[in-house]
Amino acid sequence: MVSARKRYKRKIRLINFVAEAIGSALFSLLYFTFIARFLSPDFDFGEILLGLLIGLAYFVGVYIPFHTYRIHIIPFISIIRALQKKKANILYYKLPAQFLGAFIGTWVFSTFNNFTGGESVSEIWTYHIYNPTDLLFFNGLTVFVLCYLFYIIQLIFKSMGFTSTFFFAFVIQVVFIFTCHVSNITAMNVFGYFSLHLIEGTVSFDGNWFMNLLIHFIAPSLVAFLIYFYIRDRYVERSNRRVSNQQVI
Repeated sequence: MVSARKRYKRKIRLINFVAEAIGSALFSLLYFTFIARFLSPDFDFGEILLGLLIGLAYFVGVYIPFHTYRIHIIPFISIIRALQKKKANILYYKLPAQFLGAFIGTWVFSTFNNFTGGESVSEIWTYHIYNPTDLLFFNGLTVFVLCYLFYIIQLIFKSMGFTSTFFFAFVIQVVFIFTCHVSNITAMNVFGYFSLHLIEGTVSFDGNWFMNLLIHFIAPSLVAFLIYFYIRDRYVERSNRRVSNQQVI
């Protein structure tokens, strides 16, 4: 019985790993493709439509592999979900799957983009941040907005379904519009940008790898971690007290 249960859990984790990798690959492929098309003189559409397409890319990445909205794509969202479920092992297969998927999707994009003589997606950056402290702040702020609104949307709709995923895709759209022109704000697709750097070397990460990890992953992960406890203490427990008081009355 125990061995059968373990096999079942391994099977579920494998399915989740594959689905997360597929979702992340789709998202990164579409994410960079839409940016390249936006920069191409052969296409004429504005930032609002580009943001809408990025939101659509997120929705497609979440929906297609599972149809149950259990794909995270963004590692900082995985941290929130792991804390909510009190299951740290979620991160053990979600994060590697996200990186693998992002790398595959980015490699496919880069291959076709180079073949067609496409644009460098880093050309979208018109505002450059050179101070690591400023970059740390703005990248952390982006993660704060994404994770905070993700958690609030979950509280409003009670779970991640079609409606909640649709509204979070809208959040993705708006956040992208406000950050896409600022250099090295990678929170929207951190594994995708890192993969692009590995494949093409076009994304200007600093040579200091510890500082890169601190700015683009360690500090944002800490932000996501703190947001969970902030919202839980401020909203969830307050809501529980309200329900308890109503039952007493």
